[in-house]
Amino acid sequence: MEQILKVDDLNKLLTTKNKHTVGDAIDVLPFLTKRTKAIKENFNGVLGEYIRRVCEVELAKNKRKESVEELLESDNELVSQILKQVSFDDENSKNDLERFIGSFLFNEENEIKPIHPYLFNYVPVPEKYDNEFNKYAQFLKDAFAGDSSALKETFNQKEHHDILTELILENIESLKGSKPKEQNYQSMLPSITGLYQEDLLYLSHHQEYFLQSFELLTHFYMMTYVCQLILKLERFESADYSEPSPLYYALDWESVSKRRKPADELEGFKFIKGKSSNLFVHIHTLSHLSHNHLNASLSNNKKPLMNYKELYDLVTQEGQERVLLSDLTKWVANYSEWQNMKDTPEPQSLSEAFSSMFSCLKHGMSTTVCEKYGKNIEDLGSGRFIKSRGSLGHVLNINHEMLLLLTAVSVKDNRIPLNQLFEEFEKRGVMFDRYSKKEIIALFDSLNILDKKSDSGDAQYVKPIL
Repeated sequence: MEQILKVDDLNKLLTTKNKHTVGDAIDVLPFLTKRTKAIKENFNGVLGEYIRRVCEVELAKNKRKESVEELLESDNELVSQILKQVSFDDENSKNDLERFIGSFLFNEENEIKPIHPYLFNYVPVPEKYDNEFNKYAQFLKDAFAGDSSALKETFNQKEHHDILTELILENIESLKGSKPKEQNYQSMLPSITGLYQEDLLYLSHHQEYFLQSFELLTHFYMMTYVCQLILKLERFESADYSEPSPLYYALDWESVSKRRKPADELEGFKFIKGKSSNLFVHIHTLSHLSHNHLNASLSNNKKPLMNYKELYDLVTQEGQERVLLSDLTKWVANYSEWQNMKDTPEPQSLSEAFSSMFSCLKHGMSTTVCEKYGKNIEDLGSGRFIKSRGSLGHVLNINHEMLLLLTAVSVKDNRIPLNQLFEEFEKRGVMFDRYSKKEIIALFDSLNILDKKSDSGDAQYVKPIL
């Protein structure tokens, strides 16, 4: 009998595991159901392992969990090697250089300052967050960096412009090569992750600004990715994956009223927060749907995750809607029986079947687990992209630094019309209402990066920042 969904395989997963599982489907996000809040205001801790996985290297075993403070001690191997390359008139001069190198390489919290892209490879993962941050690192590598040779070269090269950096790069302990990690994630939103690569590579040509903004840009794009993923999944097969859905931000320094778009129930953070508990259910629903005969396995035998629209369009093109509908009806009935759910209505269309499958899974899953998983979004954006606005609750937030970074990567090397700049923001998942746009124009005017031919948006141009 003709079949698309692997109903028998899904039945085995339920009866063998006797719990919810994604089976052979590839993972979607690095979130944990046991919410730790580790990522909250600590995104920088992910970057070192992320870049090592991009460059396919690893820290030496004895260095991997070394505390940063140890690197500052006088007998540190790197500092000693550098000092050996320099002639000193007296011991005081040697001590002065040693202290200078320490302040050059580390901040006041004794955290390493990557003064060159290559040194991101040496940022250790905080030991207590090792497992969770490694998941984030692998997610960023798989979904955002992919197999980009250009990104790999950005962090592998050792080009430098000063003597001290040269001394550090030439004397730092060599990294150990490592085998590529097995792919655990995929990009569900190529329009977002493609722009991330484009923007990051552009910034890499402006090294000083790149070093300042690499963490912020990566953090922003991951937050955007998760928010947009929720917006898409909530629309099931009706979602448009070719461009971001409307989502409004407020500027950090402006006041916000309940009538403003950023405080809106449908186009602001309230919608994301309200639907975040559905994310865990959507992932399991898509994992089940991805166990189908139209979905070829990856080289590691994992199943790529098919979104609702992708599967819907594929079976529609093949004229097999009724076949998949029949399979889904069986699977919903089997799952309902496993969960002792009664009176589950039989779906009459693919759209109803997707919704019914989602509803059944949501009914059968722990509400607490789903909520904890969804709240990872708040931890991810806390303190930077999410701001409390009193009685209005939380809204999405853009500060001066992030606005100028978005402007830099949107404008790049040639001035563009102001209206085009706002379109570039929207392509990156950021929309502003007319009140915020007025604030932005005033700011750009004060910074002298706006060429005004008239008050018309098409007659105003934004100059390159870098």
